[in-house]
Amino acid sequence: MMQTTPKKNSDTVPAIPEHFSPLVISESPVTKTSQRGNLTGTPRRVRDIAADIHSSIQQWNSVHLHAVPILKNICQIKVDEKYPDGLQDSCDVLEVDCNALDEIVASLKLLAHQIKVAASLHRAAENMFLTWPIDKFGDVAEKIYEAYRDEAVVKRKVLENIAHNHQEAWKILHLAAWVHQPNITENVTRLLESLLVETGHR
Repeated sequence: MMQTTPKKNSDTVPAIPEHFSPLVISESPVTKTSQRGNLTGTPRRVRDIAADIHSSIQQWNSVHLHAVPILKNICQIKVDEKYPDGLQDSCDVLEVDCNALDEIVASLKLLAHQIKVAASLHRAAENMFLTWPIDKFGDVAEKIYEAYRDEAVVKRKVLENIAHNHQEAWKILHLAAWVHQPNITENVTRLLESLLVETGHR
């Protein structure tokens, strides 16, 4: 397919809500733990993994937002059953973003395993940080991983179908599915925030 710059046709593109913004983790008023200074051993390892989980999610947010104008461009140039010039190029870029999201999910899976193992090595009777029992670190990391794993499946479905539907309703559905991320709920956001508070990052 010959590569050309697609013409813009804003009349055919479902609008992204003006109020949309990427996930931003706010500061928490919870009192900070005194252990954040010079942690060693297992607590230091768990705290570092929690930071890596947060970093992975920030990377996800960046890729997720990068793909939005690509999706809009695909919707603009897909106006009938034909496959116009430029469509394949945009789909290829979107596939790169989906692959990046899959890599982030793989990282979250590994981090969930690592934090489970690290927490299991904590032998002291008291809590490792503030209030959480040992098992909760792995459970929370696992839930975060599962949410982003399921969301990556949705993203892949959008990639597989967006170039084959020109009806306005399908365009709106594909954009909404990508932008609003139904699997990444407020509860998942709270779990991440709680993990950061518990390990002294907040």
